[in-house]
Amino acid sequence: MTRRLRFDVSRRRLLQSLGLGAAAGPLIPLLNASAQTAPRPKRLLLLFTPDGSAVGYDWKPTGTETDFQFSSIHTPLDPFKAKIVVPWGLSLTVGGAGEQHAYGMAGLWSATTLPEPNNGVSFDGGNGHLTGWGAAPTIDHIVAQAYGANSPYQKSPTDANPETRYRNIALGVQCGNPNSVTRMCYTAVKAPVNPEVSPKAAFDRYFMGVTGSGMQPPMEDPAVTRARNEQKAVVDLLKGDLSRIKKRIGAADYQKIDAHLEGVLAMERRIMPPPTTPTTTGCVVPPSPTTVTSNSANYPTQVTQMMDIAAHILACDVTRVLTLQLSRGFSDIVHTWLGHTSGHHTMSHDGMDRRTELTGIDNWYAKQVAYLLGKLDAVNEGTGTLLDNTLVVWGRELGNTSHNMDKVPMIMAGKAGGALRTGRFLNFDKQQHAKLLVTIAQLMGMSTTTMVGNRQTSAGPLAGLVG
Repeated sequence: MTRRLRFDVSRRRLLQSLGLGAAAGPLIPLLNASAQTAPRPKRLLLLFTPDGSAVGYDWKPTGTETDFQFSSIHTPLDPFKAKIVVPWGLSLTVGGAGEQHAYGMAGLWSATTLPEPNNGVSFDGGNGHLTGWGAAPTIDHIVAQAYGANSPYQKSPTDANPETRYRNIALGVQCGNPNSVTRMCYTAVKAPVNPEVSPKAAFDRYFMGVTGSGMQPPMEDPAVTRARNEQKAVVDLLKGDLSRIKKRIGAADYQKIDAHLEGVLAMERRIMPPPTTPTTTGCVVPPSPTTVTSNSANYPTQVTQMMDIAAHILACDVTRVLTLQLSRGFSDIVHTWLGHTSGHHTMSHDGMDRRTELTGIDNWYAKQVAYLLGKLDAVNEGTGTLLDNTLVVWGRELGNTSHNMDKVPMIMAGKAGGALRTGRFLNFDKQQHAKLLVTIAQLMGMSTTTMVGNRQTSAGPLAGLVG
């Protein structure tokens, strides 16, 4: 960070010597970005696939900590073994209303209890067991709001000159309508994040204004521009109304109105056309994806499209915290390309021995993860690859398909900018996955040492994983 500070000061002196002074201040971040003198930042990517491993199948690797072999469902990850950590045996720190799919989704990245229906919010959390929304922000949002020398962001979320256009981004593929079983990320209590599930819409939104490798930035869809202008008109009205109200209220209500105004301003920042993003090393704007119908047959195509977009978003520094949700709890995807005629979740509970089909699905998902890791690892960032500077965590809402919450299949990949020592298989049998969330926070530069979520009073990190 010291090197970066000296660079900033020299740029300011140069501008002053040219007689530009403070008026050129907004150009300084662009100069810094284009100069590429600072180390590439850390990134965090959380990945979800549905259901746990098949009942009766043990996905535990064999061998020693540094000389191990993947189980059959994870063999597609063999090329990246040196950049992977297997935290085997973790139990999901989850619970609450609904069935396991519901509170597993709500607690996967937050380690919290899923509330009962409340304040008019009520969802079917499985077989008529009702739930409300999740009870806490998830680790992606916690990391995205943090900042410091060893974090993805060095600047506060409220800084006038943000480091990236988006603090964090949520992507998904065929995630279903919003409810407690289909949403895994939250910004706050009862504040779920709806992932962008259209590859074309994700491309149009997140690569607008991005340039890379001599390409022209893509043109925005006119319908998107029209919708943005309509939204901005509403926001302008809200801003004016709230500003006038603030002048007429007492101190007791001032903070409430101020919070509402800040929310409106945040909305305005999201819908305004993003500024042009300076080209960064390894940034290539991908081709615009073709639009296909969202159904089981096109699921593999959409997964590939969204993984391409995710990799390029990180490479182009559009954001440094990203989540990718593939399907949802109670996934009804029919893996026809594997010869299946029943949905994923249906096969989990039809009373037949489905280990062959279910492990085939798991192996297919591992191939998709290997594809994503390959995309990240192909981006050279000087002292390492994009994968080396990223922490990828792959998790599920169940331990196995019989709704057991133990031995949940989880994989960590990437070196988090050197913070994570990889190429290891570690036995954490029966330890709480809340400890993994604390570990993620630490790997992302946060000083958290005790707990994440509300189900463990003093979880601490997973011993031996960091350092």
